[in-house]
Amino acid sequence: MKNHPHSLNIILYGPPGTGKTYDTVNYAVAIIEGKLVDDVKKERREEGKEKGHKRVKERFDEYRREKQIKMVTFHQNYAYEDFIEGIRPVLEEDGEGEGIKYELRKGIFREISDQAVSETWDLDELLQAFATSVQKKLDRKEEVKISSDDDKRQFAIIDIKWLQDGTVATFRVGDPMGAGYRSVGKESIKRYYKDYCKGKFKSAEDIPPARESSTEKTHANAQQNFLLFERMKEFQDRGEWKPEPRPSEEEVGIKNYVLIIDEINRGNIAKIFGELITLIEESRRLGRSEATEVTLPYSGESFGVPNNLYIIGTMNTADRSIALLDTALRRRFEFKEMMPESTHPKIATNIKGVNLQELLKKMNERIRVLLDREHQIGHTYFFDVEDMESLKKTFQNKIIPLLQEYFYDNYEKIALVLNKNSFIKTGEIPKDLTDEDREVHELLPFGDDLWEDQGEYRTIYEDKKPENGESNG
Repeated sequence: MKNHPHSLNIILYGPPGTGKTYDTVNYAVAIIEGKLVDDVKKERREEGKEKGHKRVKERFDEYRREKQIKMVTFHQNYAYEDFIEGIRPVLEEDGEGEGIKYELRKGIFREISDQAVSETWDLDELLQAFATSVQKKLDRKEEVKISSDDDKRQFAIIDIKWLQDGTVATFRVGDPMGAGYRSVGKESIKRYYKDYCKGKFKSAEDIPPARESSTEKTHANAQQNFLLFERMKEFQDRGEWKPEPRPSEEEVGIKNYVLIIDEINRGNIAKIFGELITLIEESRRLGRSEATEVTLPYSGESFGVPNNLYIIGTMNTADRSIALLDTALRRRFEFKEMMPESTHPKIATNIKGVNLQELLKKMNERIRVLLDREHQIGHTYFFDVEDMESLKKTFQNKIIPLLQEYFYDNYEKIALVLNKNSFIKTGEIPKDLTDEDREVHELLPFGDDLWEDQGEYRTIYEDKKPENGESNG
């Protein structure tokens, strides 16, 4: 599979309804599969339309189940402790009822970083370091248990078999309770350990069987394997072995990981990323020439951002201008603008004579003049409009509320966006209230039949409003 270069940090930005969140699916699948984004978009749009869309989305969902893709939405209360790591209260039951204890918990960014790092180190090196550590204890006549003290099985490592080249062949695991011992081979560990680190195996029963018979599935060493995995992971987490990460683009078969941050500009970036904002730079990723690590404040562990973890953010420019973004964030991300596509093929051109592509184009032209280009109306608002009933509901439930928000309920400007059709009623202020010659604007009641009049929608993009009684349809 050819590997196409993608920026490690991307932000898709634009007005609401331009398909930013939708497009994160295309970017994520393209990154993981080593394809061009345009190729995935083409597949999603053209291969039997719904069929192509479904196939890409199914692959995206599968990558999420495999934990290669994670998603999070930033908000004002989202913090470093949610994103990286923090101490959280946990309810626990004891003999006298419920109590509270506190535990260190990894955030979503730390979790996916650890999973991505697991793809970049050599398992042989970890196994060698772990075996050497165990061997030193055995040489000192120490018992090396691989299960907890209250576990009745009380497995213990009896000895290790080393090959002539100095590498590990097997761990011989014994059971003092009388079950003898079994050999846990290196290949068995290599087959399953990284999946264990990714959370695929919650117990020994989850480990696939070594073979199947007509009567049962067997995996004789499943329990010993699982317990050994726990000890290896503890050894690794304690930092007794530090891998040398490898650049993902130079290695065949290393998986890419994607973290999607929706509404990235709604969170306090400096607060959420903390000192890690420097680590996401491409040059400071693990495996790069200027690779940098920091000591995390809660766990005290050394941490760096792997080179095979991609960050995709989305940003709604109607909420906050890109110019107001944290300078540190802007410098470290590649920004890709997504603006309304009035000619998008999923927008109908004839709903009882109403051309929705022209309608959207004209409304956005006026919004750019009356407000700015960041507050236009996105094309996705009109994707599901197939008849006059759905067009009416789209305007009443989506377009009008959006314009009310944009113009702070200034119906005079909303009327200009709609080319002064009948959706905004105009009347004079009673003379007993003011001597000024002023008009008052208000929204047409939603129960009025004019919301289903084709002529009122055509007025939005046509130069001449129809005469009274003429429906244009």
